[in-house]
Amino acid sequence: MPVNSTNHIELQSFDLYYRIEQIHRQPAAALENIRAKYILLYKVLEQACYELTTGVTFSFANLFSRLDYICKEKRMTPSDKYAIQTMRRNCNAAMRDDFHPVMEEYLYDLRAIVRFVSLAFEEDIPASLIPEIPHSNRPYHGTRHSRIPYIRAAVSSWDDTKIFAATDSDEDPFIIIDYAKGGYNGDLLYLKELLTENLQLNLLDVRVDEENHYIPNLIVIHPDYLIDISSLAACFREYGHHPLNFFMNKVKPKANTAPILMGNLASQFLDDYINERDDKPVTYKDTIKKFFASSALEFCTCPIPANFHEQAQAQMMNIRSFVHDILPHNIQAFDKHNTLLEASFICEQLGLQGRVDMLQKDFKVLVEQKSGKRDEYNRRHKEDHFIQMMLYQGVLMYNFGRKTEDLQTFLLYSKYTDGLMIEHFAETLFRESIRLRNQIVAGEIAFGEGAIAPVTEELNTDLLNELQVHSKLWNDYQEPQLQETINTLKRCTPLERAYFQRFFTFVSKEQILSKTGGRNDPSNGFAGLWHTPLAEKIESGNILLGLTITEKRQSAPGKGYDIIDLNIPEQGEDFLPNFRTGDIIIFYAYQGEPDVRRQILMKGNIVDIQPQQLTVLLRNGQQNKDIIGKEDEVFAIEHDSSDASSVNAIRGLYAFLSARADRKELLLGLRTPQQHPERSLNGSYGSFDELILKEKQTDDYFLLVGPPGTGKTSCALRYMVEEALTDPNTSLLLLSYTNRAVDEICNMLVGSGIAEKTPFIRIGNELSCDKRFVPYLLKYSLADCPKLTDIQKKISQTRIFVGTTTAINSRLHLFNLKHFTLAIIDEASQILEPDLIGILSARHNRDNAIDKFILIGDYKQLPAIAQQNEEEARIDDPLLQSIGLTDCRNSLFERLYKQSDEAFRSVLHKQGRMHPAISEFPNNTFYYREQLEPIPLPHQEESLPYPSAPAPQDNLDRLIQTRRMVFIPSETPDNINYSEKTNINEARIVATLLTRIYRMTSETFDANKTVGVIVPYRNQIAMIRREIAQTNIPELNNISIDTVERYQGSQRDVIIYSFTIQNFSQLNFLTSNTFREGEYLIDRKLNVAITRARKQLFLTGNPQILGANITFYKLMEYIRMNNGYIDVGTEAFCRGDFELPEYTSGWDVLSDSYLLPESFRNAFQKIVTVDDEALNDEARNRELTAYGRYDFSSPDNEIPASERLQLYNYYYMRRAYCAARALYETNGNWLFNAIRNVSGRVVFCDLSYESGASGLAFVDACRRLPHLDLTYLGIYPIEEMDKVAQLFFEQEAYRSVTCSFYPRIGAVPSTFWLAHNVLSELIIFNLSSLFDRISPREARDLALQINQLVHARPLNHYAILFRDDAGERMNNHSYKTFCAHLTQAIRPLNEQMPFADRFFYSREAEHVPVSETFMYEIRSNK
Repeated sequence: MPVNSTNHIELQSFDLYYRIEQIHRQPAAALENIRAKYILLYKVLEQACYELTTGVTFSFANLFSRLDYICKEKRMTPSDKYAIQTMRRNCNAAMRDDFHPVMEEYLYDLRAIVRFVSLAFEEDIPASLIPEIPHSNRPYHGTRHSRIPYIRAAVSSWDDTKIFAATDSDEDPFIIIDYAKGGYNGDLLYLKELLTENLQLNLLDVRVDEENHYIPNLIVIHPDYLIDISSLAACFREYGHHPLNFFMNKVKPKANTAPILMGNLASQFLDDYINERDDKPVTYKDTIKKFFASSALEFCTCPIPANFHEQAQAQMMNIRSFVHDILPHNIQAFDKHNTLLEASFICEQLGLQGRVDMLQKDFKVLVEQKSGKRDEYNRRHKEDHFIQMMLYQGVLMYNFGRKTEDLQTFLLYSKYTDGLMIEHFAETLFRESIRLRNQIVAGEIAFGEGAIAPVTEELNTDLLNELQVHSKLWNDYQEPQLQETINTLKRCTPLERAYFQRFFTFVSKEQILSKTGGRNDPSNGFAGLWHTPLAEKIESGNILLGLTITEKRQSAPGKGYDIIDLNIPEQGEDFLPNFRTGDIIIFYAYQGEPDVRRQILMKGNIVDIQPQQLTVLLRNGQQNKDIIGKEDEVFAIEHDSSDASSVNAIRGLYAFLSARADRKELLLGLRTPQQHPERSLNGSYGSFDELILKEKQTDDYFLLVGPPGTGKTSCALRYMVEEALTDPNTSLLLLSYTNRAVDEICNMLVGSGIAEKTPFIRIGNELSCDKRFVPYLLKYSLADCPKLTDIQKKISQTRIFVGTTTAINSRLHLFNLKHFTLAIIDEASQILEPDLIGILSARHNRDNAIDKFILIGDYKQLPAIAQQNEEEARIDDPLLQSIGLTDCRNSLFERLYKQSDEAFRSVLHKQGRMHPAISEFPNNTFYYREQLEPIPLPHQEESLPYPSAPAPQDNLDRLIQTRRMVFIPSETPDNINYSEKTNINEARIVATLLTRIYRMTSETFDANKTVGVIVPYRNQIAMIRREIAQTNIPELNNISIDTVERYQGSQRDVIIYSFTIQNFSQLNFLTSNTFREGEYLIDRKLNVAITRARKQLFLTGNPQILGANITFYKLMEYIRMNNGYIDVGTEAFCRGDFELPEYTSGWDVLSDSYLLPESFRNAFQKIVTVDDEALNDEARNRELTAYGRYDFSSPDNEIPASERLQLYNYYYMRRAYCAARALYETNGNWLFNAIRNVSGRVVFCDLSYESGASGLAFVDACRRLPHLDLTYLGIYPIEEMDKVAQLFFEQEAYRSVTCSFYPRIGAVPSTFWLAHNVLSELIIFNLSSLFDRISPREARDLALQINQLVHARPLNHYAILFRDDAGERMNNHSYKTFCAHLTQAIRPLNEQMPFADRFFYSREAEHVPVSETFMYEIRSNK
């Protein structure tokens, strides 16, 4: 439903002050709890910084840089900057084991964060906090240095010679960098063109002069954006090393050539000879067979020269000679058994990462192998090869402090018998390489901000040919290849160009964020490996520490030791590792505090993980067991990252530009798909016949929406495959986004018998594949094909290929060999458009590689994962908007679906998962247009969730046995030692429910089917597991407890959702996947959570936080109206000690439920009339009125505003009247005295959304007074509400009231206020049922308008009445903003307000509640 504010809840200063004060006071600060307070204050600082940078589009390396930016934007003094940065550093220190609390320091830090909030939000510090903090900032004591090896700084400003910057240092937080004097002969001056505000710098080898100016030897910009060393070296070409060489290498299609295969094979030879055993010598036959098995597709799709094997054998013999003879006999330090293969490094100081072919663990010998040609004319290295090797030397210098003279480095050209070349470090070329690295990264960052358009415009071969070479190589090969790529980028239509450039910008920004982080979670980017404090990594489960090796094994003969079994030591009870089978990881030994920047890294995948042990498969096995690690060494594992997705997306966009014109027009929506109504079905598919026929009669593409439980994979996809296979010439490509979904497709093919008749090949590897389907993997499917021609024939004859879009994107050369008549892509709504466009644009020779594609998905479930927010992903180009592109985060499926004709799309309406009592809410809130219907299956027709359950022991048992949807309010935990990502009260509620559910289902209990638990945070999983352990029910240990994202695609009979959240920042996280469809807000995450449940759904959360979101409010109200809202404390709920609601359906609209005076009852029955037919669908009506929170801000497309208002008044006006009347009665003494004091002269200024209900109640409440001169001033959001209120006040019982109506308070003429300022009057502002529909900004403006009225006419008595009938589910965030900006002259009658009060229902009505709770506050200047 429309709401007047965005889905994002804006954090206000009062939210932060309240949290800071709560942390400081509860409990009182003492040395033993300062650590815990620091950790919580750090979270508050993070939340404040994220809120203050919500609209900022560039990324931040860490909290230091984000803080620095805010301080500069808010023009804070150096003293305040220093104070808050020191506070941040002390928070980080508190997370370490060696922290020593100091009360004086803590109080200075408390002042720092309080003052930071005040300055940043431009709000005064609350009076309650002022006595708690020191009167001034901590004193600053600088320290002078002469030489510093490394400093991280953030640019504030610069001139021709100097950079003014902030550093993450206590001792010198603000520095001047003299970059003109730095480096050699002014070779850092080029940086002036690259500098930007807030730019992160690494200053290396710094000397500090007598003026305290910092003079660095080297400067690295954007150091967190790691560039791969081999990619950097590849930019050094014979014709120059322009930074755009990096861009050209990135966009052009992935090469699959014989020289590349030769290079990979030569690497295999080197691995085999280093790992060779005496009892099993290396043979060409074994190596080529092993290599062929892993690269069969590459061999089949690449022209292989006739002498390939002859060349390969020559390389093999050369490598054997190097390993066995030349290296041992000529290099004294060489030790084969101490040699690491493919050792990896992360060098944050230089902004580089890489993997060296061979390195001795003692750093004495480094070898980089090349299978191609050297500079044969000069019998020396090629420049790019030398630079790659030299940059590895630089990494060893800066990471490990190794001197170049102590390291022997070699280039090994395995093509030549004399190919081993010793090389030495070249300082000038090294500096030139870092300069190029800086220029490349500046360009990459600029691409994320839209620089692709001017770059494409200026791009030409002359620009790239810096050295102006005109050799045969340039003229015949290099220049034509470059020109072909440039032509593809330039020779396109304006729409194609706009499409490519907008998505290129989007993908570039995604790549930046994946590397550097900078959104609202510091661990999101790869740079979180060194920026995230260790304590946070541990808390989030993103690091495993103290691992010891228990066994080293070989996955296959000759592979070296590549399987490592590790013991996981006993962890804290709340620890839960954020690692899963298949994850790519970094594995390294460490001493002291783990740091990926200081260690030799091994990379691999997790094969298996258990609570006490895990198994890792290394990418490169080692021949010597001991080189991996010794018994006394401890290891850490952290998450690795890959650029593969971004690289594939960019190449996919380039493939789109290279595609056939007809396919580009189709994908851009310029060409309508073809239809063939004459086609008929060859098979029979029951109720799916109509769908399968509709799909078959379309060419080009077909789109299918498969909402939850509609059988899109098990039925729809299966029948499409079966019908397609009735044509013997059909070949199918079946894809999905996740490996889990590909497993489901494989399961369908095998289970249905399709695979038996038509065998399929799966593209992928063992780690990402269910064990049942490993035999179908490509390498095993081709095991019976000894020759290349046999493989090509088998691939050509295989009719079904299956895989993830990622697997196919990295093997697009499959289309060189294979043409597909049909591709079906499941989970298409989870795939970003650039990730799919390359596959659909692929060519097979001159034709489209795929004739027709079917996209299956549901864009109302979780979308593709993207780190950019709505503003960054928005598309403003009218050309792109004309084809339905509005947001880069949306899928191609969603765009085509919304743009396509009905003939080319369909929706599955029959769902066999949810019981109707569960599906009713998502049906009305998320799927109103689709209108899902039960099939029905037997469980969808059962009246009770547990038909054979034992007799209930208490009301908790009765609740579980009789309700389908239940909400249990949870209290905020008061223990500051718990993470804010946990909620102990909810964990206890969940464990209690699980215990009872198990008792009722023990005979049929299945951990994979009966019940599952959904949570937003992994920390809460550990908390719930701990509570489950105390139940002593072993079977519950095996149930799935996971996040919504992991549950998509799954189902359980019972789902329990623990919302966990405790503040508005977390609420923003919980609702971040929300979009608007017409007037409906579709919360994808909540939709997925609800629709996992087959028979029953339990929810527990904090209603005071959840109530701030309109969708959660509606969900709680829906459950409440269906007797499932259990308003009781945690302990009482767990004991079953509560009353079970047993109210009549629709009790709140029954005319005899309310205690109404005749005056209002008669008027209501006369004015508020709704057709009986319109009342048939109660859930729909409540949705249309947002369960009493409809804000009437959007034009009504579905029903006229007057009809919707009548529904709204019918359902909620009587409740509003009774609550208002109860408020007046409760506060009658004060109210009536105030009226008497002004001789009955009252202006009732009504800004509520109640059609006059509070004003009418006021008139009725005041009838006992001898005199009332009342002027009613109605300020309503829509004219229809004015008219309804007018009709009420025209009734005889209310006719004595003078009425005026205006659209807003600013529209009330000044003459009105002058007329009511002659004598003292009581001016009442009724702000009831208002603040849950307006934004904090609007609330602030309203406060300022009232302030003006009060200050202009101070003689009047002013009162503000605030009431919210939602009780604890109210959204008072905007009201708090209003109060924070309201004049201090108007104070609450009681400082403890707001109060809870209630009105009573009629005792004569049966099966209705006794009373209803509302919250209220009265403020006055008297």
